Amino acid sequence: MNKFLLILFICIFSFKSFSNEVQILSESIGNGLEVKNHSKLSVHYIGKLENNTVFDSSYDRGRIFNFQIGVRQVILGWETGLLGMKEGGKRTIFIPYQLAYGETGAGSLIPPKSNLIFDIEVIKVIPPGYKEIDGYQLRLAMTDDFKIIDIRNDDQITNTNKIPGAIQITAFDKNGNFFPDFFEKYKENVQIGEKVIFISQNGDISSILANGFVEQLNQSNIYHLKGGVSGLEKTNFDFE
Repeated sequence: MNKFLLILFICIFSFKSFSNEVQILSESIGNGLEVKNHSKLSVHYIGKLENNTVFDSSYDRGRIFNFQIGVRQVILGWETGLLGMKEGGKRTIFIPYQLAYGETGAGSLIPPKSNLIFDIEVIKVIPPGYKEIDGYQLRLAMTDDFKIIDIRNDDQITNTNKIPGAIQITAFDKNGNFFPDFFEKYKENVQIGEKVIFISQNGDISSILANGFVEQLNQSNIYHLKGGVSGLEKTNFDFE
């Protein structure tokens, strides 16, 4: 359980650190599954400094690199720079040092404050273990045997809208601190194997929580609402 809380903390921190400064220099669109947050990827890549010095290459090692997006297994520039790619596609991205190895660099191969260039080829994409639904699918779920868990804090719920039939179990306070009693309240309301939809304000935190339940707690039938309550507010959704 402590390991899961640590992973959640890292993921939340990482998400808030995301930036739009990664540049796509060139791209060849693939035709397979698309890379989304929490996708598991198999890629080949070449890493270069700005002077084109190669510091790493999976091709040279003859070994594909496997990892999951969104859980800090790779540098932040990869977390955002690979989103939207597809199986069979190739992309060259420029990553500023702040989203790479920062002011310290990495060993003797990557000097401090090094901007990096990566040539990346996506070999395989495995979708996240949880399922992402939209507002229309949520309406259907409300007539079925889903448990809808609103994980927002009290301020968010008070200042926006409530979803009919949702169970409020706040996961994080407004400062991003995880509530340790979340799991106990969750177990009081949800039986193992039941279909669960996590809902947050914008959909980002609910996706992280859903991924943690699948990857760390081996739970099935886990869903999250894309765009969260903010997305529903742009539609004709009937709130409470």
